Amino acid sequence: MVTGSSLCYNPEPRTRAVADRFLLDSSAFITLTDREPGVERVRELLKAAKRGEIELFSTFVSLTELQYIKTYDNGAAWANRMMNAVRKFPVHWVHSDVTLCAAAADLKATYTISFADSFVAAAAVRLDAVLVHKDPQFAPLAHLAQEMLPPKTAATPRT
Repeated sequence: MVTGSSLCYNPEPRTRAVADRFLLDSSAFITLTDREPGVERVRELLKAAKRGEIELFSTFVSLTELQYIKTYDNGAAWANRMMNAVRKFPVHWVHSDVTLCAAAADLKATYTISFADSFVAAAAVRLDAVLVHKDPQFAPLAHLAQEMLPPKTAATPRT
């Protein structure tokens, strides 16, 4: 199930000449909120989606991961404000259904990926979307179109 719009989609992969569908993993949102390397690319995708040039997706799993990570890092009040802002982004949210669960289970049984990543990958496959992330766990999924954001640099020690 996809919410956030009246979008209807065909779960069968489609052929496209250029990438016009992107699915953001939680690491892409963290790149944005923490201004990590790759932040400009995530901003570019959000702006393109707002202009209607591309379709941007994310999953219930990424939404959940983002909230618990930011609650842990910054406290519940800050995380709730940030989540309210994220929910206003031009993103179609993919929620779980029986078909997505089955696809995620198949990926989890076949590849060495986390439970959460299996849902994210299954959604990207379903939508024929480029998965935007910085998670090396997706490397075994060579059949999946991916755009890996630059890795987080080591924190500079305070002096």
